[in-house]
Amino acid sequence: MSELQSLRNDYNSKQQELNACTNEIAVLNGKIAQLDVIIQDFAQFKSDMQDHRNKFRQLANENYDQWQGRLFNMSQQNMRANLEFTTLRDYINKVDDNLDELNNERMRLQNQIYSTEGLMGTIKSGMNWLSTKISNLLN
Repeated sequence: MSELQSLRNDYNSKQQELNACTNEIAVLNGKIAQLDVIIQDFAQFKSDMQDHRNKFRQLANENYDQWQGRLFNMSQQNMRANLEFTTLRDYINKVDDNLDELNNERMRLQNQIYSTEGLMGTIKSGMNWLSTKISNLLN
């Protein structure tokens, strides 16, 4: 019976390893789900900022019959310059950089899950072997 007990202990140990891997995958999937929500929010925010920039461009390019002259031209030139070279474009680029980093983190977590599948297969195989040995001893 000591061989049977040893095999049962080994089986229980493999079961605990499998449970730990399963729990790790569940945690990783939870993190991925949270990242998916954040990625969607960032993508929507970036799109909103691009729409805002485009509306600002339209405003900068509009002509007004009631407003003409040097002051109007300077105002339009300043708006165009701000659109092309400063804050709004840089801000959108930073949002895009953050979105890229979020996507990279999502990929890293997915790859971590994929790497555990091979281990789980090995553990399941070990459990199957032990289960078969136990069944063979009891038969």
